[in-house]
Amino acid sequence: MKRKWQLFVILSICLTCILFAQAAQDAYPSRPVEILVGYAQGGGADLAARALAESSKKFLGQEIVVINKPGGGGRVAMGLVSKAKPDGYTLGATTDSCLVIAPHMEKVPYKPMEDFTFITQFTTMELVVAVKNDSPFKTFKEMMEFARANPNKLTISTVGVGTVNHVAFAALAAREKLEISLVPYNAASQTVTSLLGGHVMVGSCGSSGIAPYIHAKSIRLLAVFADKRLNLYTDVPTLKELGYPLDFSSMHLISAPKSLDETAMNKLTDAFKKGMDTPDYKNTLKGMDTYEPRPAMGEELRQKLIQRNKKNAEVFSVLGGKKN
Repeated sequence: MKRKWQLFVILSICLTCILFAQAAQDAYPSRPVEILVGYAQGGGADLAARALAESSKKFLGQEIVVINKPGGGGRVAMGLVSKAKPDGYTLGATTDSCLVIAPHMEKVPYKPMEDFTFITQFTTMELVVAVKNDSPFKTFKEMMEFARANPNKLTISTVGVGTVNHVAFAALAAREKLEISLVPYNAASQTVTSLLGGHVMVGSCGSSGIAPYIHAKSIRLLAVFADKRLNLYTDVPTLKELGYPLDFSSMHLISAPKSLDETAMNKLTDAFKKGMDTPDYKNTLKGMDTYEPRPAMGEELRQKLIQRNKKNAEVFSVLGGKKN
């Protein structure tokens, strides 16, 4: 009798533990969720991530806190995310360049296609080539002619080494056999500040990070690295139109550590999807010219990244990029 009683107590304890574990799982999220943005405040990724956090929190049922972790073109933030618990409370917001470009250039503190659960894309980012409004370069052709006649004299600010705009100009220089000077910064806002301060001759970043200065007429665009003209700047030609067949579109995405809890994944996906469908979010991103009407999620996003990674491997085989 005593033995049966002991067995009953043990089974009761086990069942209680299971129920408590299930209850804890169903309670997600029971505290605020953090999004580590891989860039400084004020850039396109930061602004878009904050818009997404604000629009999605009511659907998630918890605050979504944005924390800036700039450095390495998003690599610092993704390194932290890769080592976090896969419980849904630590996410990363970066462009895809730290996953499909940077690893082809140097060693990164994570395995790009293995260490993460990819939740959702939340914008499409088109790169722009910008100058101060009083720049002597009136066209992209004039900029290229200057670069050809003055090796290493053309200075261009970019958002970090190994980011998509850095590689875009490296690819352009390699294709045209030009010698130019690329000056990396941690955020789009810094590339713009450098341009406005006269520290560089040309600036390159996502269209979202430079939009306010274009509207203020302190900066103007020479060209865009895209397959079609941007909705907000229909008078600005693409590089393809100018005779340079280069398309370096990028995207912002939300990632989590690998093996993310399934309940957390489902709730996050649902909250972000609903958040991106709100009028406030749509209007904010349309004003930045980065709105994505059909963002890739989950497995579709992972496959999209795999394809971009493969494409960039081919690009770097031509550029001669190698890991340090």
